[in-house]
Amino acid sequence: MSPRNRIRRSLPLALCAGVTLALSATAFAGARVVPFVLKVYASAPGGRDLLLGRYPTALRQLREHGAGALDPGAVNANRCVADAMTRKWPQARVACDAAVYSADAPHFQTAPWAVSSGDSPNRRLAVAYSDRAVMRWFSNDRAGARADLAKAMAIAPEAGFLARNEAAVRFHTTEVHARGN
Repeated sequence: MSPRNRIRRSLPLALCAGVTLALSATAFAGARVVPFVLKVYASAPGGRDLLLGRYPTALRQLREHGAGALDPGAVNANRCVADAMTRKWPQARVACDAAVYSADAPHFQTAPWAVSSGDSPNRRLAVAYSDRAVMRWFSNDRAGARADLAKAMAIAPEAGFLARNEAAVRFHTTEVHARGN
């Protein structure tokens, strides 16, 4: 059996497990859970492993191959996500700040590799602010998270991932969870 067929056959099982976990969380919380969204750059170092949830492996790739990457903004964005997902808050703050700086810097916006996978410079900046907002939310900087999300919404109000993060902030602000979130 080819690897592609194995992936296709395991997909329904993975979806079932995801639905089961979502239903369990829904029953537990008493309402539909609204998750936060972090964006990663799959073609940058660590990207594929981030998408698969292999955060330590992604961090190792970012350390080994990140310095020579053509797209430092994508590397910083992926590092921001990897550090946030492993709860390394000081490192995540540095990486997320660097991702925002890279996406906002005029020299970066005019670089030929700045627009990868159809992202405009404004969308990349919105992604950087949004990822930093999520990191700030989980590191208990609620005011900083709201400020970053507002900046991202001002830049790319049509972006669906921003609407989802805004809904997640509202949900996690107003809902009382038995877990203390």
